[in-house]
Amino acid sequence: MTRTAAIIGGGVIGGGWAARFLLNGWNVTISDPDPEAERKIGEVLANARRSLPALSDVALPAEGKLRFCASIAEAVAGAAWVQESVPERL
Repeated sequence: MTRTAAIIGGGVIGGGWAARFLLNGWNVTISDPDPEAERKIGEVLANARRSLPALSDVALPAEGKLRFCASIAEAVAGAAWVQESVPERL
């Protein structure tokens, strides 16, 4: 059974987490209110798809599935891992 990681915040850090999970065979759900989140994550993933395979002598598993969610609750439902990557605004 494929595991799911929920990423809360799809900026640079969240995008990096999403790429690592996705390219290691996990399904990934992302919640981010930024209307540009899908584009930004797409750019991070494109870079990761080019570079991550070169970091290991072992072939990567089949890529997981990526899904953007309208809410945090939707993103975390059924997730085995939840990664919070939102900006700290104190």
